[in-house]
Amino acid sequence: MTVPNSLITGYATLVLGSALALYLYPHAINGVLSSETVHKLRKSTALLPLYGIGLAIMALMGILIYAVPPAMNFLSHFPESSRGILVVPSLILYTMPPWFTGIALLGIFIGGLVPAAIMAMSQANLLTRNIIKEIRPNTSASSETRITKISSTVFKFVALGFVFTIPATYAISLQLLGGILITQILPAVFFGLYIKSLRKEALIAGLLVGIFSGIFMLEYTNHFGALVSSLFNIPIFGSLYIAVVALSFNLAISFGGSTIMNKKERRMKILSER
Repeated sequence: MTVPNSLITGYATLVLGSALALYLYPHAINGVLSSETVHKLRKSTALLPLYGIGLAIMALMGILIYAVPPAMNFLSHFPESSRGILVVPSLILYTMPPWFTGIALLGIFIGGLVPAAIMAMSQANLLTRNIIKEIRPNTSASSETRITKISSTVFKFVALGFVFTIPATYAISLQLLGGILITQILPAVFFGLYIKSLRKEALIAGLLVGIFSGIFMLEYTNHFGALVSSLFNIPIFGSLYIAVVALSFNLAISFGGSTIMNKKERRMKILSER
């Protein structure tokens, strides 16, 4: 099986955008914060791309299931919108012995809780340190810990309610949107740390443009309906991953705006010295 010529650019930019976003997700940041030494931080960060191999194997299950007719017959009893999340369990159910099936399904359940818990803790830390701490600078360490624990618990119950009330297809839609949005923080979080010439005003403007342009292109591509595609067709370049297109706008404004602001500041400094 090969990628059609019309989708080669889309596939290439999807790989690029996914690679750029890999280190920006909350679980990656949590790993950085919990590292004991610089050596362990470098080692864990270097090995983080291995996570993508597991995702690729999971994706291949969607093809492998066609070789297991009983599993395909089992999936046919469910609506098409919910079959995707049942691919791996059905493969386990019809290819493994009963005793191993129980262990594997339990592992899936526990495995699903781990990233959810990590992201809930990340959200709680962001809420405490970046919002509440800014509003109440004198908050004590014990109060920070208590607020973080409470908010983390609340986030977990909100996520659980989300699972039981929102259609399964929305999870895919949010994944498409999340990949586009998370990539837009790359200039502010990464380049902003290493390139001193970048100005915070330009970075914020680029971030906002990247976010809103990404959302608009995603909605426009899907005709303002259900989100099923994250590729935006540009006549000259073909189909491109929306995250990369929005990121190019983001980078242009971040670097272009910073250059203009720096030149203006130097000009004003020269005039003031005369």
